[in-house]
Amino acid sequence: MSRRTPFVATVVALPLALAGCGAGPAIVGMHAAPAESSDGGSISQQSASDVAARVLEDAAAIRKEGGKASQEERTAVYSGPALRALDAAAKSKDEQNHTGGTPEDLQVLGVSRGTDWPRAVLATSLDEGTQFLHVFVAKAADQPYRLFADVPMAAGASVPALAPVTEGSAVTIGKKPDKDVTAAVEGWATGVSYKPPKKAPEGVSFDDAFSTALKKNAKAKDKDLGDLGKYRQKQSTVDADSVSFELAAGGHLSFVPMTRTDTITASKKLKVLKIQDKAIRRVLDANKVKKKLSIEHAETLAMVTPATGDATVVGVSDVLESAKGE
Repeated sequence: MSRRTPFVATVVALPLALAGCGAGPAIVGMHAAPAESSDGGSISQQSASDVAARVLEDAAAIRKEGGKASQEERTAVYSGPALRALDAAAKSKDEQNHTGGTPEDLQVLGVSRGTDWPRAVLATSLDEGTQFLHVFVAKAADQPYRLFADVPMAAGASVPALAPVTEGSAVTIGKKPDKDVTAAVEGWATGVSYKPPKKAPEGVSFDDAFSTALKKNAKAKDKDLGDLGKYRQKQSTVDADSVSFELAAGGHLSFVPMTRTDTITASKKLKVLKIQDKAIRRVLDANKVKKKLSIEHAETLAMVTPATGDATVVGVSDVLESAKGE
């Protein structure tokens, strides 16, 4: 009887380097918004621009310090999903979301309506050719605006117009987004999982660059393993604050914290799984595993849920956060 020799497999870079997904300036929709009555914007156009420029400058300085920045320094500038991503990047040194360049063409797209708190500002800028969406939130009158979400847009994506800054937009900040937003996010998570269901969830488009690359790469990873193991990928929502801006024509632009989990489970044919990716090795504190490798990514999903039609992902922040092996 012949004896089969166990194989050694290598993980070069399990976190998906989705080259091109955020490359190239995406065009943010700026078409005219229909008139509507409101209490007015919570902040003026000039003040919102000043806030965005100041916070982005401070955020870049903190990001440049990496792990050297104290938690107090980080929380003075960052909050919400952006803070989670910053903490993850400081630990893993996975900073694929940013090139380190100076943001250009900063534009304010919308602000929250009325005089209540919290208040929010939505802006966009270019970072070395990649279009970013930025959300700044001030939770109370005695608290400054902080960078709440910082998301690179998918190539070719666009954002429908919000109400003019002078009118302001309805904004929801909390752990429970609108039910339509929640349904769309859950449908997307199911549709991009690996292995995906035979029938894609309804009401969500999977044609954006990020979703397409995510599904393509997951299938390729599983195929590469062959009979040495299996690859699985899932998305899950996080019990943390999200933010939704009402669009001028109805629907929402939402920023939702997520976790992506990649898992490789070895078969009996696999002797050891070697890990070459430095970021994974750093958070795992090991360079190989024998039975199983699970990797988590801190994600922020930017999704448009229109009044009619399918919800669409317009951007995703994805940073390696943790790993564990057996």
